[in-house]
Amino acid sequence: MKHARLTPLLCAAGLLLAAQTLHAAEDACTAQVDSAIKRAYPAAKRAGRGYKVGDAHIQLPEASDPHAVVCRTWPAHPELTLMAVPLMQQEDADAGTNEGDLELFVLDTGNGNIRQRLRLPARMSDDAVRIQSVTFDTARYVVAPGQMAFGVRIVKEGSSRPNPFNETDLWLYTVQDNQLKPVLNGVVVESGGGEWDTNCAGAFEQIKRTLNMTSDTHNGYADIAVSETKSSSTNTVDKAGECQTHDAKPRRTTFRLAYDGKQYVVPKALMPLD
Repeated sequence: MKHARLTPLLCAAGLLLAAQTLHAAEDACTAQVDSAIKRAYPAAKRAGRGYKVGDAHIQLPEASDPHAVVCRTWPAHPELTLMAVPLMQQEDADAGTNEGDLELFVLDTGNGNIRQRLRLPARMSDDAVRIQSVTFDTARYVVAPGQMAFGVRIVKEGSSRPNPFNETDLWLYTVQDNQLKPVLNGVVVESGGGEWDTNCAGAFEQIKRTLNMTSDTHNGYADIAVSETKSSSTNTVDKAGECQTHDAKPRRTTFRLAYDGKQYVVPKALMPLD
């Protein structure tokens, strides 16, 4: 009985230690951002809580700002640190438009030196559908023997209340020939939307997709199976004036993505909103 009681405590202690270790790693990662920015952009000048680089502004890490630098130690390769730097040329909250690039870095965790970098033009630009967050996805995307990719997820959200919309997009990157290259150029992994009268009556749809590496290969890279679940519902007002929700049976579909020698071919139905 003593062992039975002790096991949950040990599990809880293990989870707490893991969380503390991850938190410490992220703190160390964030501490590297300043020095990494100075290495990456020697002409950068300090401006408020960030830096000015030419006509672009870099915002240092801040939880509430979707345009701030994001940093994460790569769990599968703790000797490496991933950093995403939004380079914002325009931020206009009143007009609801933003313009900016996103630059990705792979850093040496030990000394902060830059190993690889890749600039993605206009990746941070938006208008009516606004970017809400940028995060790293470090699931084990083993695209080829001894080669792992990491993901970047961008969450977007529309501003219309009668026509709600949200979308989470995923890109995968890997290091090839000492260069950082995209291997999966955007897949929508989650989306939701609909149309309603803002009180009750309306129709909604939600899509969730998961990616799994398979044993089948094309051009030396594992195929990716994309499992999709599509749910829909309608809201109506009953005779008593109550709002009732009617859920349809979820529909499930599987897509297969194959590598064409340069990148995974993505069907149009899975592509992010332009």
